[in-house]
Amino acid sequence: MLLIRSSGWFCLLLTALMLTTALSAQAGEKIVIAHRAASGYLMEHNLASVALAVGMGSDYIEQDLVMTKDDQVIVLHDPTLSRVTNVAELFPGRNRADGQFYALDFTLAEIKRLRLLEPYSNSGNGEGRFPDTSQNLQLSIPTFKEELELIRGLEKTMRRDIGIYPEIKQPWLHRKEGKDISLAVLKILREYDYTTRDEKIFVQCFDPLELKRIHDELFPALGMDLKLTQLIDDNNGNETKTLEWGEWVNYNYDWILSKSGLRAISAYISGIGLDKSMLVDGAGNLLRPTLIDDAHQLGLVVHPYTFRREKESLPPYAASFEALLEFFYFKVGVDGVFTDYCGDAVRFLHTRPTAPAAVPTGGEILPSQPVVDPESPKEPQVPQTSPTSPAAASQPGMPVAPAVPAVAAPLPTTVPTPPGSVAPATRLPIVITGPEPAAKPAPVTPPAESKYR
Repeated sequence: MLLIRSSGWFCLLLTALMLTTALSAQAGEKIVIAHRAASGYLMEHNLASVALAVGMGSDYIEQDLVMTKDDQVIVLHDPTLSRVTNVAELFPGRNRADGQFYALDFTLAEIKRLRLLEPYSNSGNGEGRFPDTSQNLQLSIPTFKEELELIRGLEKTMRRDIGIYPEIKQPWLHRKEGKDISLAVLKILREYDYTTRDEKIFVQCFDPLELKRIHDELFPALGMDLKLTQLIDDNNGNETKTLEWGEWVNYNYDWILSKSGLRAISAYISGIGLDKSMLVDGAGNLLRPTLIDDAHQLGLVVHPYTFRREKESLPPYAASFEALLEFFYFKVGVDGVFTDYCGDAVRFLHTRPTAPAAVPTGGEILPSQPVVDPESPKEPQVPQTSPTSPAAASQPGMPVAPAVPAVAAPLPTTVPTPPGSVAPATRLPIVITGPEPAAKPAPVTPPAESKYR
């Protein structure tokens, strides 16, 4: 049964909001992805926050997924519970050696006893966040099934498709605990009829080896074929680790950002997602001028993260949240954004005056490291060293095939496996039906989390 433990007036408020603001966020092909649901307006990842994000007109609702001790899939951004719940108060002494309380060490029944907290203080960078001042609002961590049941129900009552954007969190960590989180997530998606690319869903993950496994092994075994998004880190996070010489180290994503790397993964993914700071630096310089165009030529969408409206979160080149959205949507040319403030982003797209469209696929190639003023950008100039297709010169606006080098180097067809990483042959077997293996290895404590998406 799907339950929202909150006061009646709160549920009525959400219902009224949904009925009055049931709009699609799309303006052309630009989309709004509700980052951890409506996390800028209410605590992240709970059913009320999902309903609020839907009511505000978000195109997609994001779900970060981890597993419990008893193999349930829950919606929680981190594999640990301390940041967003009162776990230390209810279960003192249940932390591991690193001081963290891992969801993998708690049953679903125990996790349901926890109360969600607002992780941002209402001062400094958290100013304007939900005022979590009492224990009367009992919001809890939902299961993935509960959230899908709510979304499928709202699709019927609101008579529109609601996109979902589930992220499979840290498969390497779950594998060390004897759990196949990817298989568990896909089984649930199949149960709720998310089986084909026609469904409004992207499945995202930071682990390139796991996405390849999902595409090549799990999809055929389950009779599924969904759109996949490759998340890309800056090599300093803990989202994906590989085993090298007996030590777990951060995965190196540099190869993916090359033209050959993008082409290799485009065989099985539909989009890429990366931190906006990997596209544009704090001064407004385009760090990878051809990346968006390269991705579009390969049929990939680009969905950067995370867009927040707090003053401290705005880069120097954007005077407001709306200016930041304008810059990335229509100057940088991204296809969608992950944002805590989905309602503001939807309003921006619907109220924005007519403006020039984003740079078309195969169009202009921006120069390396240009400084761009989002209020009055200068026309990009093609670098002297960049080849220009004759078709582009003679037929402006027409799609242009990528230039072919004199000697074409062979492109990789498989995802590189760093030395010592877990090879597919050593992974957990695919079991479509039947109980999970009874024997489970002793938990191994991973390195402490250093940053959050």
